[in-house]
Amino acid sequence: MIKKIVTYALIILGLLLVINLLIVPRIEPGMIYFPTKEMGQDPASVGLKYEDVFLKTADGKKIHGWFIENNTSDKVILLFHGNGGNISHRLSKIKLLHFLPANVFIIDYHGYGKSEGEPCEQNLYLDAKAAYDYLIKEKKYTPSQVIVMGTSLGGGVATYLATQERVGALILESTFTSIYAMAPRKSPLYRRPIVWVRSRFDNLENIEKVNVPILIIHSEQDEVIPYQMSVALYEKANKPKKLVLLEKYKHGGFMTTPEYIEGLQKVLQGDL
Repeated sequence: MIKKIVTYALIILGLLLVINLLIVPRIEPGMIYFPTKEMGQDPASVGLKYEDVFLKTADGKKIHGWFIENNTSDKVILLFHGNGGNISHRLSKIKLLHFLPANVFIIDYHGYGKSEGEPCEQNLYLDAKAAYDYLIKEKKYTPSQVIVMGTSLGGGVATYLATQERVGALILESTFTSIYAMAPRKSPLYRRPIVWVRSRFDNLENIEKVNVPILIIHSEQDEVIPYQMSVALYEKANKPKKLVLLEKYKHGGFMTTPEYIEGLQKVLQGDL
């Protein structure tokens, strides 16, 4: 009897190892990243002049972005978007940020839009590094002039970059504490501790390492990422910091609210 129990236990353990080592790594990216290759309209369609930018990341892949200049501002917002679509689906946000006023640089991650490669956590960090280097080395911004902003998944990219490079400020919009915390909400696969989450984007850990002004914005009616995650990030963040909680808006649907715009302008003015 004991021998049978041991045998069954070993079989179950073997199956779990197969699931975690072979199956989960194959299917997990499809549960996190939803890239669109086909591009929609460009900034010119909303009246903005722009530069098409192609950068090479440390792994040799070519990624694509848009730089939108605003000569009335000496600050640039480095924008990291969420997990779906591509940069052509962020024109409303680009136009709003340009209007603040600010220069804007937005990139597509590995596998999104015109960017090569496949998305994964480490590749998105490579994308962020390439974008930051472009602003510092090619556009000649000083680190204090670079405002890093991330929406949803992009908040993980922005927070990580702010732990690795000198920046002027960090803006997080509708951001989670970590992929590990989000996973059980999105897939029954992760509702048991026997299945391992590969991706981290551990914003709750990383935000403690950020020592620049931090603005965190979230809606209490967010149906994708609970606003309590932004509250947890705010509590862990170093000062100076500001938390803006909005009402009655779905995930990322609050761009035109006065509180949102005022918060962004205060960051750009160094008045957080």
